[in-house]
Amino acid sequence: MEPGNEDLVTAMSIIVRAEITNYGHGLLKGELHSRYLEKPFEFISLLDMIDKMEEIFDIKCFPQKFLSPRTFGVAKSVGKKSDVGRDFAMNDINNQKKNDDSGGVKCTFEISVRFRQNATWQGQILWAEKNLKQNFRSVLEMLKLMDEALSDGDDFTHQVEWEDKNG
Repeated sequence: MEPGNEDLVTAMSIIVRAEITNYGHGLLKGELHSRYLEKPFEFISLLDMIDKMEEIFDIKCFPQKFLSPRTFGVAKSVGKKSDVGRDFAMNDINNQKKNDDSGGVKCTFEISVRFRQNATWQGQILWAEKNLKQNFRSVLEMLKLMDEALSDGDDFTHQVEWEDKNG
């Protein structure tokens, strides 16, 4: 990125890396890494992970929401757009340390959300250990892909065909 363009956000710069350290009985635990975070966000459940990813997207105002949630009171403000860039250090994803909890990282996903339309996300997920990628049309579809990767193919009636990243 060119000097002076630190606040410039592009589709490729908003990639969030989810490092899953613990997964059992459908419960997820790990860390979210983004170049816009001073330190990783820890999550302790699936819903916590999604909420924290939404927070990252809201902080950078990218990808923008197609619909805004309705409120019956005073709406909370995330902050002014001009102040957002100063709140977080621009750390490179590759320089983040691995999480040592529960024997290390079980699985790593690089999630690129390109749109937040129809009250859900659309984008692409990369399963880093296998270098496989897949597009998703909703948060539910993304979660099913993650579950498939984390379950090591146990008890599947319908497996999704992951694409080779290089192909």
